[in-house]
Amino acid sequence: MTSAKYDLTSLDDLRHYVLTNREDLTAFQVYVDRSKALGRMISIDPKDAGWEEDLARQMQQVTSDDLGSN
Repeated sequence: MTSAKYDLTSLDDLRHYVLTNREDLTAFQVYVDRSKALGRMISIDPKDAGWEEDLARQMQQVTSDDLGSN
């Protein structure tokens, strides 16, 4: 896959491509950037004492958003 095609590929298809072509770091970075932009990237701060609750909240939000889009 060429760099120009990453922007034309759906996020789910790009995810599949990244998982099967792990050496393609450009595709991985595009996937991460697009996931963050769409709010699909969950992050935690393990130094935060409440990271587990924060993770659960973020996962619930992503799940609710995904169910609402169907």
